[in-house]
Amino acid sequence: MCIRDRSIIVAVNKTDKPGANPEQVKQQLTEHGLIPEEWGGDTPCVLVSAKTKQGITELLEMVTLIADLKELKSNPNRLAKGIVIEAKLDKGKGPIATLLIKNGTLKVGDTIVAGTAVGRVRAMIDDNGEEVKEAGPSVPVEITGLNDVPEGGDIFNSVKDERLARNLVEERKSTKKEEVFNAQTKVTLDNLFDQMQQGEVKELKIIIKADVCLLYTSPSPRDSCASRMPSSACKKKKKKK
Repeated sequence: MCIRDRSIIVAVNKTDKPGANPEQVKQQLTEHGLIPEEWGGDTPCVLVSAKTKQGITELLEMVTLIADLKELKSNPNRLAKGIVIEAKLDKGKGPIATLLIKNGTLKVGDTIVAGTAVGRVRAMIDDNGEEVKEAGPSVPVEITGLNDVPEGGDIFNSVKDERLARNLVEERKSTKKEEVFNAQTKVTLDNLFDQMQQGEVKELKIIIKADVCLLYTSPSPRDSCASRMPSSACKKKKKKK
């Protein structure tokens, strides 16, 4: 099955548990347009168990088979490109991101851009918890050295010019701020009354700040501030009296 040029292999986990119902999972997949191969579709479904390691070998074999059939290849001799799997902020190490390299080779010291984050790779740890100096295609690594925490799903790219990379990130941040600002609904008198009629706005809180006073101390216009005037003028007039 291919959605947006992506090949999908479904791993049905926890099949070792009593009461597991893989057939129900397959039925739910059809609701999302994924038809299992055994039902006449083109989506491979592999029954696995992360606890007992059941089906892991079959899953890896299926990944290799699909990659061979679709001739999915990567070039390790180029700048790295991939995706951010997850990211977090560590109090001691700062921003930490888990990356999956799709193409090229990522090395310690490389400058990368991931969404609105940029930085130089300070350290890399592989999936076995060992520190490595470089990582090629299909290798997941945890890196440190970014100036901010990227979002999961962001695409990262290695770049040669760190200065241009930081300029690109600043442009992305500005664009993101503009999108957030434009997404906010601006309240005007026209749409305010519409919202009140629809029941979306039931109470409007207003604070009025003005430098005007009204005093009715005498029926005579000369001795009162019946007309609007600044409070300072009222005070001076009261003093004269």
